[in-house]
Amino acid sequence: MAFCTATNVEAYMQFDIDSDLESHLTNNIIPLADSVIKEYVGYDVEQTTQVETFTGDQTKELFLTHLPVNSITSVVEDGFTLTAGNEEDFVSFSNGRLQKVGMRWSYAKPQNIVVTYNAGYYPRGSGNSPELPIQFKAVSERASARLLQSSLIIASQQEAGDVQGQSSTEVSNFTLGDSQRIGDYSIQYPGSLNLNSTAVLTGTDMSLLAPFRRQFFV
Repeated sequence: MAFCTATNVEAYMQFDIDSDLESHLTNNIIPLADSVIKEYVGYDVEQTTQVETFTGDQTKELFLTHLPVNSITSVVEDGFTLTAGNEEDFVSFSNGRLQKVGMRWSYAKPQNIVVTYNAGYYPRGSGNSPELPIQFKAVSERASARLLQSSLIIASQQEAGDVQGQSSTEVSNFTLGDSQRIGDYSIQYPGSLNLNSTAVLTGTDMSLLAPFRRQFFV
């Protein structure tokens, strides 16, 4: 699922964009922003079934990668299916922590623990819980808007026709400057070439997402 739509980005920027730019947002910019968000929080955010394999290290705890953990389907250790419960084999927590009851996880052989579980958020407005927190939508909108606006600022200096490169027979018509002046009229462009180095996530974005990062505590 996408964390936001082209329409969401338009609403955030408070102006309409044409269909070509909407397609560019949907196919390129939003997927990039969402991918960086997932990398930052450290797990797949979409609700789905996950299967993870661990090598036991004789500790009492394992930590699943994908959050939030909605349910545990099965835990198989050394070929034996374990039972959930504080008077059984293990207990689980929504932050991905699996705790062995009364003993430690086996380290008899490599990759000896297989956990199948359901984790992640449902799309906003789906009516299902847990619903994707609004912070993910907000950060995706903000990041996508910044990337689009950076491209538009550079594009605004170009001619209406095709932009061509410099060759031995043709002069490039690509234009990029910090400012332009015609008579008494002048315009200052923000960023210039630095616009191509626009950070996908800002410090404020990361602060909004910080509560949802993968962490190892209850």
